[in-house]
Amino acid sequence: MAETEQPSAAGGPADVRMVLLGQTGSGRSSAGNTILGRDAFWTDVSPVSVTGRCQMAEGVVEGRRLQVIDTPGFFHTCLTPDEVRAELSRCVKLAEPGPHVFLLVLRPCRQTREQRSGLDWFSTVFGPQFLRHTLVLITWGNTLREKPADDFLKESEELWEFVRECAGGRHMFENTKGREERSQVAELLKKTDLLIQRNEETCYTGDMLLQAETAIRHIQRRILGEDGEEEAGRGGRDEEEARKRAERLFWYELVTAVGRGAVEGSGVIEKGKGKGKKVKAVQRAAAIASTPLSITTAAKAMGGAIREGVKVLQKHKKTFPK
Repeated sequence: MAETEQPSAAGGPADVRMVLLGQTGSGRSSAGNTILGRDAFWTDVSPVSVTGRCQMAEGVVEGRRLQVIDTPGFFHTCLTPDEVRAELSRCVKLAEPGPHVFLLVLRPCRQTREQRSGLDWFSTVFGPQFLRHTLVLITWGNTLREKPADDFLKESEELWEFVRECAGGRHMFENTKGREERSQVAELLKKTDLLIQRNEETCYTGDMLLQAETAIRHIQRRILGEDGEEEAGRGGRDEEEARKRAERLFWYELVTAVGRGAVEGSGVIEKGKGKGKKVKAVQRAAAIASTPLSITTAAKAMGGAIREGVKVLQKHKKTFPK
């Protein structure tokens, strides 16, 4: 596994710099290993994300020098939303002068409201240039059996519209294929090349990320009523859309905090980090799941949910009218 900030083997920027994004359990790390054709990133079957920090690995694939960066899942069960955002920002710096493509990894399953909000969350964090550099990568395509990938995507109107807005389109990996079967990787790189050509070989830069962060702070001030009257003019529509995304980001933070507080309060996941505690958390989760929920455990779970939820509400208390 590579968790380094080493320069490209040739001494300069890689031919193609890509960043893996997605929900915890979507198969980001496995996709990175498939692309590079080796075990570059740590993978494991676990209810918690095994990628806690951005990890970078390089290799020569189909004649291209690739730089692949794996990131924490956006439903990471050990990091706070602020910590996840910090790591996502770090991935842009790792790929200096910037990534050519974001591979947004999706696993075929029923899409929940929180998962759909997570897609908007990425657009909010990375800003309006994000979709211009994004390609959706569907993993475990073999689980769809005879169902075409587009039919799966169309089952959710929001998901289908999101994929249609991604300039790179979509691609699918079948996980039953071994790494020696490189045709699906070759096809992915062809689509990546086409996306880079459409963008005239430009990449997503740190300045774009800074603009997105500035826009988020501006909208937050607007929500908190600190910017005075609403500005009129050409930017009104963009600001309204950004405001909606900022509100969805708030709800994502609230749902994540309440869920984390509940499992921490019940003893399923302990506060703190480290592999040992993760293993212990999995063991405790299995023990709790196999026994009836006691009144004490339920009370602790409820207390933890309220405690973490109140923190988020206090953070955004001016968002709501008194």
